[in-house]
Amino acid sequence: MVNEQRIIETDIENRGKNNEAVWVELGEITVKKPLVREADGSQSELYPCEARLRNLTYAAPIQLGLTLVHGEDRQEAIVTTIGQLPVMIGSTSCNLYGMDDAQRVSHGEDAFDPGGYFIVNGTERVLMTLEDLASNKIMTEFTERYSERIYVAKVFSQFRGYRALVVVERNKKNLLEVSFPSVAGHLKFVDLMRALGMTNDQEVVNAVSTDEDILTFMMQNLEESECDSVEGGVMYVGKKLAPNQTRDYQRKRSEFVLDNYLLPHLNYSMPATLKEGDEGYQEADSRSGLQRPTSSEGWQKPVLISC
Repeated sequence: MVNEQRIIETDIENRGKNNEAVWVELGEITVKKPLVREADGSQSELYPCEARLRNLTYAAPIQLGLTLVHGEDRQEAIVTTIGQLPVMIGSTSCNLYGMDDAQRVSHGEDAFDPGGYFIVNGTERVLMTLEDLASNKIMTEFTERYSERIYVAKVFSQFRGYRALVVVERNKKNLLEVSFPSVAGHLKFVDLMRALGMTNDQEVVNAVSTDEDILTFMMQNLEESECDSVEGGVMYVGKKLAPNQTRDYQRKRSEFVLDNYLLPHLNYSMPATLKEGDEGYQEADSRSGLQRPTSSEGWQKPVLISC
Protein backbone atom coordinates (compact mmCIF):
# COMPACT_ATOMS: atom_id res chain seq x y z
CA MET A 1 0.00 0.00 0.00
CA VAL A 2 2.84 2.39 0.80
CA ASN A 3 4.43 1.76 -2.60
CA GLU A 4 1.11 2.40 -4.37
CA GLN A 5 0.26 5.56 -2.40
CA ARG A 6 3.51 7.44 -1.80
CA ILE A 7 1.93 10.88 -1.39
CA ILE A 8 -0.92 11.93 0.90
CA GLU A 9 -2.45 15.25 -0.13
CA THR A 10 -3.79 17.58 2.54
CA ASP A 11 -6.49 20.24 2.58
CA ILE A 12 -4.91 22.91 4.75
CA GLU A 13 -6.63 26.32 4.51
CA ASN A 14 -3.57 28.36 5.52
CA ARG A 15 -0.88 27.32 3.05
CA GLY A 16 1.61 30.11 3.74
CA LYS A 17 2.36 33.36 2.01
CA ASN A 18 2.73 31.72 -1.39
CA ASN A 19 -0.39 29.61 -1.03
CA GLU A 20 1.62 26.52 -1.94
CA ALA A 21 0.29 23.00 -1.57
CA VAL A 22 1.16 20.88 1.45
CA TRP A 23 1.50 17.12 1.30
CA VAL A 24 3.11 14.20 3.12
CA GLU A 25 5.47 11.77 1.45
CA LEU A 26 5.59 8.22 2.79
CA GLY A 27 8.98 6.63 3.23
CA GLU A 28 10.18 3.19 4.17
CA ILE A 29 8.02 0.93 6.32
CA THR A 30 9.68 -1.53 8.71
CA VAL A 31 8.60 -4.11 11.29
CA LYS A 32 10.74 -4.24 14.44
CA LYS A 33 11.15 -6.98 17.04
CA PRO A 34 8.43 -7.45 19.69
CA LEU A 35 8.61 -4.80 22.41
CA VAL A 36 6.72 -4.02 25.61
CA ARG A 37 6.08 -0.47 26.80
CA GLU A 38 5.99 -0.01 30.56
CA ALA A 39 3.91 2.49 32.51
CA ASP A 40 6.86 4.87 32.83
CA GLY A 41 7.28 4.96 29.04
CA SER A 42 10.34 2.72 28.89
CA GLN A 43 10.56 -0.08 26.35
CA SER A 44 12.22 -3.48 26.48
CA GLU A 45 12.30 -6.70 24.51
CA LEU A 46 9.21 -8.87 24.91
CA TYR A 47 9.45 -12.66 24.97
CA PRO A 48 6.57 -15.15 24.57
CA CYS A 49 6.74 -16.39 28.18
CA GLU A 50 6.35 -12.84 29.52
CA ALA A 51 3.47 -12.18 27.15
CA ARG A 52 1.63 -15.24 28.47
CA LEU A 53 2.20 -14.35 32.13
CA ARG A 54 1.24 -10.67 31.77
CA ASN A 55 -1.67 -11.20 29.36
CA LEU A 56 0.05 -9.19 26.65
CA THR A 57 -0.10 -9.44 22.88
CA TYR A 58 3.18 -10.65 21.40
CA ALA A 59 3.45 -7.97 18.72
CA ALA A 60 6.06 -5.82 17.03
CA PRO A 61 5.77 -2.11 16.22
CA ILE A 62 5.31 -1.05 12.59
CA GLN A 63 7.28 2.08 11.81
CA LEU A 64 6.89 4.39 8.84
CA GLY A 65 9.00 7.29 7.63
CA LEU A 66 7.12 10.56 6.93
CA THR A 67 8.28 13.72 5.21
CA LEU A 68 6.25 16.95 5.27
CA VAL A 69 6.55 18.93 2.02
CA HIS A 70 5.42 22.57 1.62
CA GLY A 71 5.95 23.62 -1.96
CA GLU A 72 9.70 23.27 -2.52
CA ASP A 73 10.45 23.19 1.21
CA ARG A 74 11.03 19.67 2.50
CA GLN A 75 11.27 19.09 6.23
CA GLU A 76 13.47 16.45 7.78
CA ALA A 77 11.96 12.96 7.66
CA ILE A 78 10.63 11.51 10.88
CA VAL A 79 9.90 7.90 11.78
CA THR A 80 6.71 7.13 13.68
CA THR A 81 4.94 4.00 14.90
CA ILE A 82 1.69 3.44 13.03
CA GLY A 83 0.55 0.17 14.57
CA GLN A 84 1.36 -3.22 16.07
CA LEU A 85 1.76 -6.46 14.12
CA PRO A 86 1.25 -9.80 15.94
CA VAL A 87 4.37 -11.93 15.55
CA MET A 88 4.31 -15.69 15.04
CA ILE A 89 6.32 -17.64 17.60
CA GLY A 90 9.50 -18.96 15.98
CA SER A 91 9.32 -16.67 12.92
CA THR A 92 12.23 -14.51 11.76
CA SER A 93 10.63 -11.52 13.55
CA CYS A 94 10.41 -13.43 16.85
CA ASN A 95 12.93 -12.63 19.60
CA LEU A 96 13.52 -16.39 19.99
CA TYR A 97 14.65 -16.77 16.38
CA GLY A 98 18.20 -18.13 16.11
CA MET A 99 18.44 -19.22 19.77
CA ASP A 100 19.65 -22.68 20.73
CA ASP A 101 17.72 -24.93 23.12
CA ALA A 102 19.56 -23.69 26.21
CA GLN A 103 18.84 -20.04 25.41
CA ARG A 104 15.17 -20.80 24.76
CA VAL A 105 14.88 -22.56 28.12
CA SER A 106 16.54 -19.59 29.86
CA HIS A 107 13.71 -17.41 28.51
CA GLY A 108 11.04 -19.75 29.88
CA GLU A 109 10.30 -21.65 26.68
CA ASP A 110 10.05 -25.38 26.01
CA ALA A 111 12.98 -26.49 23.88
CA PHE A 112 10.63 -28.74 21.89
CA ASP A 113 7.97 -26.06 21.25
CA PRO A 114 7.58 -26.01 17.43
CA GLY A 115 6.08 -22.49 17.40
CA GLY A 116 3.84 -21.44 14.52
CA TYR A 117 1.19 -19.74 16.69
CA PHE A 118 0.44 -16.27 18.07
CA ILE A 119 -0.12 -14.87 21.55
CA VAL A 120 -3.01 -12.40 21.86
CA ASN A 121 -3.81 -10.93 25.30
CA GLY A 122 -1.88 -13.78 26.86
CA THR A 123 -3.77 -16.53 25.03
CA GLU A 124 -2.15 -18.72 22.41
CA ARG A 125 -3.93 -18.48 19.06
CA VAL A 126 -3.43 -20.42 15.86
CA LEU A 127 -4.58 -19.51 12.36
CA MET A 128 -6.93 -21.98 10.68
CA THR A 129 -7.78 -21.90 7.01
CA LEU A 130 -11.43 -21.55 6.07
CA GLU A 131 -12.58 -22.12 2.53
CA ASP A 132 -15.76 -20.46 1.38
CA LEU A 133 -17.21 -19.94 -2.06
CA ALA A 134 -17.52 -16.37 -3.30
CA SER A 135 -21.04 -14.99 -3.47
CA ASN A 136 -22.68 -13.88 -6.73
CA LYS A 137 -19.92 -15.42 -8.87
CA ILE A 138 -20.61 -18.21 -11.37
CA MET A 139 -18.29 -21.20 -10.94
CA THR A 140 -18.08 -24.14 -13.31
CA GLU A 141 -16.76 -27.61 -12.54
CA PHE A 142 -17.34 -31.25 -13.36
CA THR A 143 -18.00 -34.20 -11.10
CA GLU A 144 -18.22 -37.96 -11.50
CA ARG A 145 -21.60 -39.62 -11.01
CA TYR A 146 -22.18 -43.28 -11.82
CA SER A 147 -18.91 -43.29 -13.81
CA GLU A 148 -20.23 -40.42 -15.93
CA ARG A 149 -18.81 -36.91 -16.07
CA ILE A 150 -21.40 -34.28 -15.09
CA TYR A 151 -20.76 -30.61 -15.86
CA VAL A 152 -21.99 -28.17 -13.22
CA ALA A 153 -22.35 -24.37 -13.08
CA LYS A 154 -23.34 -22.92 -9.73
CA VAL A 155 -23.62 -19.60 -7.96
CA PHE A 156 -24.22 -18.69 -4.33
CA SER A 157 -26.64 -15.83 -4.84
CA GLN A 158 -26.59 -13.57 -1.79
CA PHE A 159 -28.59 -10.48 -0.94
CA ARG A 160 -29.13 -8.84 2.47
CA GLY A 161 -28.04 -11.88 4.44
CA TYR A 162 -30.06 -14.42 2.44
CA ARG A 163 -27.96 -16.91 0.48
CA ALA A 164 -29.33 -19.29 -2.14
CA LEU A 165 -27.44 -21.93 -4.09
CA VAL A 166 -28.52 -22.07 -7.74
CA VAL A 167 -27.14 -25.01 -9.73
CA VAL A 168 -27.30 -25.82 -13.44
CA GLU A 169 -26.19 -29.33 -14.40
CA ARG A 170 -25.47 -30.82 -17.79
CA ASN A 171 -26.14 -34.52 -17.36
CA LYS A 172 -24.90 -37.48 -19.38
CA LYS A 173 -27.80 -37.02 -21.84
CA ASN A 174 -26.66 -33.43 -22.50
CA LEU A 175 -29.80 -32.09 -20.81
CA LEU A 176 -29.60 -28.97 -18.64
CA GLU A 177 -31.33 -29.16 -15.26
CA VAL A 178 -31.72 -26.37 -12.70
CA SER A 179 -32.14 -26.59 -8.94
CA PHE A 180 -32.53 -23.83 -6.35
CA PRO A 181 -34.20 -23.41 -2.91
CA SER A 182 -37.91 -24.22 -2.53
CA VAL A 183 -37.85 -26.49 -5.60
CA ALA A 184 -37.82 -30.23 -4.99
CA GLY A 185 -35.67 -32.02 -7.55
CA HIS A 186 -34.70 -30.37 -10.82
CA LEU A 187 -36.38 -28.14 -13.39
CA LYS A 188 -35.76 -28.43 -17.10
CA PHE A 189 -33.65 -25.50 -18.17
CA VAL A 190 -35.61 -24.61 -21.30
CA ASP A 191 -38.97 -24.75 -19.50
CA LEU A 192 -37.59 -22.52 -16.74
CA MET A 193 -36.44 -20.02 -19.34
CA ARG A 194 -39.97 -20.00 -20.76
CA ALA A 195 -41.28 -19.11 -17.31
CA LEU A 196 -38.80 -16.24 -17.17
CA GLY A 197 -40.29 -14.65 -20.27
CA MET A 198 -38.48 -16.13 -23.26
CA THR A 199 -41.07 -16.74 -25.94
CA ASN A 200 -39.14 -18.59 -28.65
CA ASP A 201 -36.32 -21.08 -29.11
CA GLN A 202 -33.92 -18.50 -30.53
CA GLU A 203 -34.04 -16.41 -27.36
CA VAL A 204 -33.29 -19.45 -25.22
CA VAL A 205 -30.34 -20.50 -27.37
CA ASN A 206 -28.87 -16.99 -27.49
CA ALA A 207 -29.10 -16.75 -23.69
CA VAL A 208 -26.80 -19.77 -23.42
CA SER A 209 -24.31 -19.55 -26.28
CA THR A 210 -24.05 -19.29 -30.04
CA ASP A 211 -21.08 -21.66 -30.16
CA GLU A 212 -21.72 -24.42 -32.71
CA ASP A 213 -20.71 -27.22 -30.33
CA ILE A 214 -23.16 -25.98 -27.71
CA LEU A 215 -25.93 -25.46 -30.24
CA THR A 216 -25.90 -29.21 -30.88
CA PHE A 217 -26.86 -30.24 -27.38
CA MET A 218 -29.16 -27.21 -26.99
CA MET A 219 -31.28 -28.73 -29.78
CA GLN A 220 -31.71 -31.80 -27.59
CA ASN A 221 -32.87 -29.61 -24.71
CA LEU A 222 -35.39 -27.86 -26.93
CA GLU A 223 -36.76 -31.21 -28.10
CA GLU A 224 -37.19 -32.38 -24.48
CA SER A 225 -39.03 -29.21 -23.49
CA GLU A 226 -42.62 -29.58 -22.29
CA CYS A 227 -43.61 -25.93 -22.81
CA ASP A 228 -43.87 -23.62 -25.80
CA SER A 229 -45.09 -20.41 -24.13
CA VAL A 230 -44.48 -18.23 -21.10
CA GLU A 231 -47.79 -19.29 -19.56
CA GLY A 232 -46.85 -22.94 -20.04
CA GLY A 233 -43.46 -22.35 -18.38
CA VAL A 234 -45.01 -20.61 -15.38
CA MET A 235 -47.50 -23.44 -14.92
CA TYR A 236 -44.70 -26.03 -15.36
CA VAL A 237 -42.85 -24.51 -12.40
CA GLY A 238 -46.09 -24.14 -10.45
CA LYS A 239 -46.94 -27.83 -10.85
CA LYS A 240 -43.49 -28.74 -9.53
CA LEU A 241 -43.93 -26.47 -6.53
CA ALA A 242 -47.58 -27.13 -5.69
CA PRO A 243 -48.87 -30.34 -7.27
CA ASN A 244 -52.59 -31.10 -7.00
CA GLN A 245 -53.39 -27.42 -6.29
CA THR A 246 -55.56 -25.02 -8.27
CA ARG A 247 -54.05 -23.37 -11.35
CA ASP A 248 -54.39 -19.92 -9.81
CA TYR A 249 -52.46 -20.99 -6.70
CA GLN A 250 -49.80 -22.74 -8.80
CA ARG A 251 -49.31 -19.59 -10.89
CA LYS A 252 -48.97 -17.33 -7.86
CA ARG A 253 -46.63 -19.78 -6.12
CA SER A 254 -44.49 -20.06 -9.24
CA GLU A 255 -44.14 -16.29 -9.63
CA PHE A 256 -43.36 -15.85 -5.92
CA VAL A 257 -40.61 -18.50 -5.89
CA LEU A 258 -39.02 -17.27 -9.13
CA ASP A 259 -38.95 -13.70 -7.83
CA ASN A 260 -37.57 -14.49 -4.36
CA TYR A 261 -35.48 -17.67 -4.56
CA LEU A 262 -33.98 -17.75 -8.06
CA LEU A 263 -30.87 -15.54 -8.03
CA PRO A 264 -32.11 -13.20 -5.26
CA HIS A 265 -29.17 -10.81 -5.77
CA LEU A 266 -30.80 -9.81 -9.09
CA ASN A 267 -34.16 -9.13 -7.46
CA TYR A 268 -33.58 -5.40 -7.15
CA SER A 269 -31.82 -4.69 -10.44
CA MET A 270 -34.97 -3.03 -11.71
CA PRO A 271 -36.62 -0.66 -9.17
CA ALA A 272 -40.19 -1.71 -8.44
CA THR A 273 -41.50 1.86 -8.79
CA LEU A 274 -39.89 2.43 -12.21
CA LYS A 275 -42.42 2.14 -15.03
CA GLU A 276 -42.21 2.29 -18.79
CA GLY A 277 -42.08 5.89 -19.92
CA ASP A 278 -40.38 7.15 -16.73
CA GLU A 279 -37.04 8.94 -16.92
CA GLY A 280 -34.19 6.42 -16.75
CA TYR A 281 -36.40 3.47 -17.70
CA GLN A 282 -34.47 2.53 -20.85
CA GLU A 283 -31.11 2.75 -19.05
CA ALA A 284 -32.28 0.56 -16.16
CA ASP A 285 -33.89 -1.87 -18.56
CA SER A 286 -30.72 -2.38 -20.57
CA ARG A 287 -28.54 -2.56 -17.43
CA SER A 288 -30.64 -5.17 -15.67
CA GLY A 289 -31.18 -7.42 -18.69
CA LEU A 290 -34.64 -8.34 -17.44
CA GLN A 291 -37.60 -9.29 -19.59
CA ARG A 292 -41.30 -8.87 -18.99
CA PRO A 293 -43.37 -12.04 -19.56
CA THR A 294 -46.33 -11.64 -21.85
CA SER A 295 -48.82 -13.39 -19.59
CA SER A 296 -47.78 -12.58 -16.02
CA GLU A 297 -46.97 -9.39 -14.15
CA GLY A 298 -43.68 -8.41 -12.56
CA TRP A 299 -40.09 -8.51 -13.69
CA GLN A 300 -38.46 -11.89 -14.01
CA LYS A 301 -34.79 -12.86 -14.16
CA PRO A 302 -33.31 -14.91 -17.02
CA VAL A 303 -30.49 -17.28 -16.16
CA LEU A 304 -27.48 -16.85 -18.45
CA ILE A 305 -25.34 -19.97 -18.24
CA SER A 306 -22.80 -21.66 -20.48
CA CYS A 307 -21.37 -25.08 -19.75
